[in-house]
Amino acid sequence: MTTDEFRAGLDTLGWKQTDFALAAGLSKVAVSHWLTGTAPLPLWAQSHLTLLLKLHDLAGDLLTPPTKAAKLKR
Repeated sequence: MTTDEFRAGLDTLGWKQTDFALAAGLSKVAVSHWLTGTAPLPLWAQSHLTLLLKLHDLAGDLLTPPTKAAKLKR
């Protein structure tokens, strides 16, 4: 998976870098480094995104980005 494909996957989910970082227990900076090529995109992150995309296809709206879900709880 390329960084462009990773970014496109996040877009498909409606997720921001922050959303993926929050869901994976990472800093936003770590995800930013992957997308800028400063650090390699880990295989686990690629697999995680692939699973999220499959779930998105199956479940649709059930995968609300973490930051949106937090805003909705207010």
